[in-house]
Amino acid sequence: MPEIRYEMKDEKSASTKNKNLSQKLDIKQKLISLRWRILNQYVSVFVSSKKKAKSVTKKNLKRRSKYIGVSKNNANWQALINVNQIKKYIGTFTDELQAARAYDLYSVAMKGEEASLNFDYTPSDMLERIQYFLEYDYIKYD
Repeated sequence: MPEIRYEMKDEKSASTKNKNLSQKLDIKQKLISLRWRILNQYVSVFVSSKKKAKSVTKKNLKRRSKYIGVSKNNANWQALINVNQIKKYIGTFTDELQAARAYDLYSVAMKGEEASLNFDYTPSDMLERIQYFLEYDYIKYD
């Protein structure tokens, strides 16, 4: 009977990759730091990026969004962000705009003023969104 060998290394690396892709980001500490910077007027403005989502063609029309970090997932929209060249899952949303706002909050938390954003924000508007998230653990969409 031939000897059966198992390659645990490959299975482990595959599960690690899947874990990295599906792991949600904890941004509370970064938002607390950003809130402090806004309150102390170290941050003056949050401007939407000139970079936009990849163009929508007929082939990818059903899955693409006009917003950065947003794509269609079945009937919902999902937001993802690249952190150190690894895609991190932000969440699933019923509305494309909600997913774009969620991406913006996470992007600002991870990259600060250099973040690629979908919308312009004043410091007071961003501060309000940060406070809301920290208090309710929920993203404000209005």
